[in-house]
Amino acid sequence: MREARGIFHILPKTPSSGGFSPSFFVNILYTNCDMHLIALLCQDDQLSRALSEFHDVASKVYLHPVPYLHDLERVLASLEPLDFAGALILSAGLQERAFSLSSRSSLDAQEAAAADSVTVTPGSLVAEYNLGRAVGLALQHIDWDARGARAVVLGSGPMGRAVARDLASSGVRHLSVLGENRPEAEHTASQLAITTDVVARAQDDPLAFKLLDGADLLVRIDTSTHIPTRHLGPHLTVVDLAPQAMSPLRQRATNLGAVTLGARDIQAQQVALCLNHILGSTFDAGQFLSLIHGIGEGV
Repeated sequence: MREARGIFHILPKTPSSGGFSPSFFVNILYTNCDMHLIALLCQDDQLSRALSEFHDVASKVYLHPVPYLHDLERVLASLEPLDFAGALILSAGLQERAFSLSSRSSLDAQEAAAADSVTVTPGSLVAEYNLGRAVGLALQHIDWDARGARAVVLGSGPMGRAVARDLASSGVRHLSVLGENRPEAEHTASQLAITTDVVARAQDDPLAFKLLDGADLLVRIDTSTHIPTRHLGPHLTVVDLAPQAMSPLRQRATNLGAVTLGARDIQAQQVALCLNHILGSTFDAGQFLSLIHGIGEGV
């Protein structure tokens, strides 16, 4: 943490010095106070701009978008020398690499082999992965009760694994994981809470979508997969991670009486959790919801 007075310039380094390239200039406006600098690594320019508008005098946090995401190793290596407290890594395509570049990691990050935040400690980076918990908190916010419920997770990989793990830990009675193929689905569904009955299927399995008929919850991570309208209805809560403010799936489900959540609702929870881990303080997702929901349609 650096005491900033007036306008603070983080001076660029040459490529040979191991820092950012010469065109990287950071100009940050502060008052006379200590600030927590958090790097914002996000390939979604609109989301990045929205979050960079976050200002909270009490927490003294500054979220700074960082370029050069093609050179993630150099970006992460520069965090400690430039007095950043940590980084939010909100692009899924960067998260596995960020995990591999970290010195230590939480159990959730190890399970997912991915990191959506890193905390700077002396001489090391500590990786954390919060997506599963973010989905769980967003569901709690709308009073969805996992205990005894039947859930379907559509998708695999780190995101599917994290969501499946959190749902099982929350008390879901039956969990179906539909992956691109059966081995991926089985890997995603492995080693979950023993109190949860688990089924793993490929998405093209003839029986796969029949599992939705008795489900209470659908979490769609693989947003390229179409969900027939006949499986939707007021019995189902839908979490859709498609990037649109209101995806076609959510719109159809809402029209049929379903309660739905979108990617932005999850992102707000995820950002709050990431900052909680980095700074050891408590942030509320509501602080970010208005910023993120302010992003225009078609993000």
